Amino acid sequence: MPLSVLPQYVLFDWDGTLAFTRDNVVSSINAVLKEYGYPDWTQMQKRQDPKLSLRDNFINFFGGDADSAYEKYVEIYRRQIPELVKAFPHAAEVLEFLREKHVSLMIMTNKDRRLFDVELPQLYNPAWFERVVCGHEAPKDKPWPEHIFYTLRGLLTPAEISPRDVWMVGDSPQDSDCALAAHALPIRVGTPIWGGSAAESTPGVVYIKDFASFYEILAKS
Repeated sequence: MPLSVLPQYVLFDWDGTLAFTRDNVVSSINAVLKEYGYPDWTQMQKRQDPKLSLRDNFINFFGGDADSAYEKYVEIYRRQIPELVKAFPHAAEVLEFLREKHVSLMIMTNKDRRLFDVELPQLYNPAWFERVVCGHEAPKDKPWPEHIFYTLRGLLTPAEISPRDVWMVGDSPQDSDCALAAHALPIRVGTPIWGGSAAESTPGVVYIKDFASFYEILAKS
């Protein structure tokens, strides 16, 4: 589907999409893995369930210590945000362009609200976003469509969501699967945060190299 007509709403993922957070994630989880005597992330990520958020994967990494390990992770991660978290180049230009065109912007992320609320004002103006929904706030997180339904509550019913009116911009299959399940338009920008191919492979998904390319496409709309 071409992007020649702008939608009413654009929902953005956060980690790996608007915010480069991978260095902080890996550094923080490695510190916790070391404390609990586990191998480093290059080995432990093999236990990761791609349908779950990082937070919900802690049970797969730490078993019965999942809750305490996650709280340690939050503490370390939050301390490193000023140094290790940054915006992706040209993402702000895309946001500003859409705002100028009166498109409503939202953020829909599986990230812990405690961490997101520190990161957002460091990278962007919070007033740019009409709504923000973080992990465990909707009935189900991505890749379930309920995350989109909850984010758009009071604005569009699930039956009213269409690729024409709602775009979901993310970096991973988790994001595009959620959009497809909710009948929104999935747009994948860049390379998934945990690696993998950015090349087009899933029907119905729009693949864009980076935000500079995204801006060029939007400017022609």
